[in-house]
Amino acid sequence: MMQTARYLFVCTANINRSPAAAMWTRQHFANRFVNCDIRSAGTHGIDGLRAGPDMVLAMGQLGVDLRDHRTSALTSEAISWADHIVVMEPAHAQIVLALHEGARGQLIPLWRYLDETNDHVVDPQGGPLEGFHKCAEELRRATAMLVDEHLAARRQQQST
Repeated sequence: MMQTARYLFVCTANINRSPAAAMWTRQHFANRFVNCDIRSAGTHGIDGLRAGPDMVLAMGQLGVDLRDHRTSALTSEAISWADHIVVMEPAHAQIVLALHEGARGQLIPLWRYLDETNDHVVDPQGGPLEGFHKCAEELRRATAMLVDEHLAARRQQQST
């Protein structure tokens, strides 16, 4: 039997992108009846804050409830816990590696699932509400592709 995969989603403050991506990923795995352990953290996060109200609204309009999310600061313990570390920007990957240099093989840049002109997942913080809607939709699509890739790799591993 395969072990439950552990995903850590990382953004800057852990109030918008990483909690939204974590919730989408949880939903995508659940829709396929696959158990997964998913957490999120921020490179500059403060423990215990709520998700950003605009992201809560944008995600809520898409049927995903972020109201119970509480922020977590990124720690070396969280990095050690994770099998896969999904980052929103190259700077997040650099911070992960500064905390735990052995994590390079666990890093997944989420923007690689967006169009090839993107070199990060745009942070909607400080922008208009439509930016939060766009971000939520991009995260939904990107995490669906991430989950598809994970499940394909898992099937491949099981067949060998």
